[in-house]
Amino acid sequence: MDSLDYYNAIAGSYEALYLNEQTEKIEKLVDAVKPKPSDMILDVGAGSGLLEEALKGFHITAVEPSDLADRITEKHLENVVVEKKRFADFNTDRRFDIVFSITVLQDMPGEERSAAIDKMLELCKPGGKLAVSVLKKSGLDYSNLNPSIKGEAGNDIFFIFIKRDQEKKL
Repeated sequence: MDSLDYYNAIAGSYEALYLNEQTEKIEKLVDAVKPKPSDMILDVGAGSGLLEEALKGFHITAVEPSDLADRITEKHLENVVVEKKRFADFNTDRRFDIVFSITVLQDMPGEERSAAIDKMLELCKPGGKLAVSVLKKSGLDYSNLNPSIKGEAGNDIFFIFIKRDQEKKL
């Protein structure tokens, strides 16, 4: 069973299983990037919309390929646009002040991770922030990419990157 099948299978019970764990991670990452109400936000692997609920009223594009995307839609959150698709299939001309990817990269095939990080950074405005967390047990570590901030949140390790004007890729 791949991760998409797994999340489709547990869509109805996702929050019962992961609410406390994900809320702790969201609080840490939000505290680290300090979003402003005017910020345009992209949530890659949005799950059931816990970040969207934590940032009610913020302008958020939520990309989620599983049936959890339907849970976000059912919450009728103002200023939230849901894109039910894989991140690799997500295209937009918009740029974002903050891009979140919370506990997602370890679920992607290895060959897609680097491209996903490059794409997330590309979708940041100059000076924008990319907030990435991965499960500690995954062994993934993006310290070599020189994050501005590195920390721990629950069972995740997180990295905050700031897009510089001249940067194209990490």
